[in-house]
Parts: sequence; C-alpha cells; structure tokens
Amino acid sequence: MDTSNPRSWRRRAGAGGLTLVALAAASGLGISAATAPVATAQRQAGQTDCKVDYDTTRWLGKYGQYQQLLGRTPAGTIPDGVATEPDFSRDSRANKRIVFTSTATNIDGQVQPGTRNIYVVQRTGDIGALGNTWTVGKTVLISAGTGGPANGDSFGGSMSGYTGANDAPKGPAKVAFLSKATNLPGGNPTGTSAYTANTGGGGVKRLNVPGTATGVGISGDSKVLYVSSSQGLFVVRGGKAKKLVSGGGIDSPSTTLNGNQAAYAQNGVIFTVTVKGKRAKVTNGTHPHADGGEPGRKKQGMIRAITFNRGGGAWKAQLLPKREVKEFGPQSNGATAVNGGGAAIGFGHGSNVCVYVEVIVGPKAGQTGGYMIPQGGCPAGQGTVVDVSLSTRYNYVAFTCSGGGLYHYWIGDKGNDRTPVS
Repeated sequence: MDTSNPRSWRRRAGAGGLTLVALAAASGLGISAATAPVATAQRQAGQTDCKVDYDTTRWLGKYGQYQQLLGRTPAGTIPDGVATEPDFSRDSRANKRIVFTSTATNIDGQVQPGTRNIYVVQRTGDIGALGNTWTVGKTVLISAGTGGPANGDSFGGSMSGYTGANDAPKGPAKVAFLSKATNLPGGNPTGTSAYTANTGGGGVKRLNVPGTATGVGISGDSKVLYVSSSQGLFVVRGGKAKKLVSGGGIDSPSTTLNGNQAAYAQNGVIFTVTVKGKRAKVTNGTHPHADGGEPGRKKQGMIRAITFNRGGGAWKAQLLPKREVKEFGPQSNGATAVNGGGAAIGFGHGSNVCVYVEVIVGPKAGQTGGYMIPQGGCPAGQGTVVDVSLSTRYNYVAFTCSGGGLYHYWIGDKGNDRTPVS
C-alpha cells in the first residue's frame, strides 16, 4: 500500500494564516509546487527553514500540548541519562511502540547501570484510524542480561511492524539491536554482536554473524535481518546468515517491510543490495535510512527513498519511480529519518525538528511542502535536536535532545490545520 500521498496541504504558520506556498514565496525560500527531475544533487530547502518567526518559548506555549516526554521517570521527569536513537514501529498509523537507547538508571522505575541500554516505550489508549494523540504507556527494558543488568553498552535499535490488508496495523513483534555486553543470552564472542528480542521484553537471541557487528536492521515482518560487521554485510533468515557484501567499513543497514532490499554505508558511500546480493551504488553519504519499500507484485520491497547525512546536511535520495538526490537543509549531529512511504524527511535544525514532504507517486507526485514552523522542539535547557524518527504516515515524530530527553510530537491527522498528512 502506498503511504506517501498526502490528502491535505493546508499547512499554516502563525499570524496571517499564510499557506505553505504563499509563505515560501514571501520569505524568498523558493519552494515550488512541483519538482522536475534533476541530473545532479540540488539544494531543496533554505538555511532558515523551520526557524521563520519562531521562538521556542512562544511555540511551545501554542503547540506544546501536542508534545510529550517519553522514557521518563515514575514522577514524569527527565531521567538521569541521555536518550538517543529513537525508532518507530512501522505499523501504519498505529505506531504502537518506539525503541530507543538511554544511559539513564531510573527510567520507569527500572534501575540500570550507567551503560547504554535498549528500551521500548509502548502506546496505550485509543488509536484512531487517521491518527490521534499518542498516549504514553509503560517503558520496557529490552537489553537485560542473564541474571541481572547488562554489563556493557547496548545500542542501535531497529523495530519491525507493517501494514496488513485494509490498512490494518500488524506487529511489531521484534527489536534488533547491538550490544557489547557479555551476559546477554547467546553470549558475545565477537566483542559486539547483534541480537533480537521481543518488543515487550524477553526472548533475547544472538544472531550468529561472524566479525564485530557494526549495525543491524530488521524487516517490518520480522523475518529478515541485515547485519553489518567487520567482515562484511550479511542477511539473516531463519537463523542462517549469508554474506552479501565483503570488506570492512560497512554500517547502518536499513531495510524494507519485507526485507527484499537494504541500504547501507561503506566507507562514506551509500549502496543498496537485494536479499539475493544484487548491489548498486546510490551516492556519497553516511547513516542511510530506507523507507518501507515499493508495494506491488513486481517491485515488492524495493526501496523508494533513502535519507542520509552528508557534510552536516540532511539529504534524500529518491530511487523510485525516478532517481534524484537532494539536500533539504542543515541539521544537528544526529541522523535523518524517512517515513514508510518515502515522501517525508525529518531532521534536526538547532532546537527544532524539521519535516519536509515531497510526494513521490500518484496524481500529486512532485508536490512539495517545507514546513515553516517546527514539528517539535527541545524545551529550554534541553539543548539541540540529535536524532529523529518519523512514523509510517508522518503524523508523529520522535526526537532526542542533547540535554538528555526523548520527546514525541503529534504532527496531526488530515483534519488538523497544523500539517498535511495522508
């Protein structure tokens, strides 16, 4: 199912109610209503995107009710550690869970050592068909050691989840992550290994991949995993690992809903590879993040878009239905994000979260929207945005701040005047 075609483009920005296109024209940012194919990389958004007439205090006063702290203490306060690497489950508009990494010792009453640990925060309450506020449920420790806390860092979480018939959310069932701990089930013979676990905790298993693990990505249906290590890139299905790419310097594998193709970085270059080993160079960059993949019989599971970092900027490479590479704006130190359908890119810009949409298929293909006010922001004292994750239909964004907090922001449903979503 295609998830990239917004039904409403009524984004407005504060006083005067200027529409998205009108505000872009008035501010001289040059955001067009259609984008022609380009042969070379181009800059899509201006240096001032997400900061036009914006002040953190005023913005949080107006829209702060749509933002909430995740991974919190029992008292509802920011934990005593730093959260990073949020990743939404990819179950359509439900987005029932978010995995993240934290150094805190007091999340939801769970006392852990000051190493990095993997947690999953669960959604509770009503889940509307078109997206609604995300009610925070319990937070579960995933990277628990045998007989006690993990004795080393765990990080790099990736979560499953997919959309079934009639847009029904399925899963998520599994979390994949890396760990340096030696007391997780299955041991850790390589120093850093890849593991899977149940999204509700427990069921930790090591993936038997040779070499020191550098990254792991799990498919939406939980059946296919890509693991990068010091010895190459491997695909794991049914517990068996197969080498797809040889050599070192490989990391950040990211795959689709059914795992038919993955994106990865090797020595500053981004590639794609199919589950059968067919490899293609995309462009220069790091930290790639792939969308859910092209639906349909012929191209099922083939990547449509990849967001990535290059030179301190946020970039997106579109692969289907046409190929082009664009820079969308500056960012903080963290990684970029892409939604399940490949239309939206998210990135941090100072203390703001930016989300930029460009429809890639359907009757509105090429239509763009650069949002002039943020889709979330770090509160005073919480520093700048580090890592960002977008939900499947980009009606939610999760992000971390350099001051330690993990936040969730409801961008809105299709009837909400704050943003267009499908």
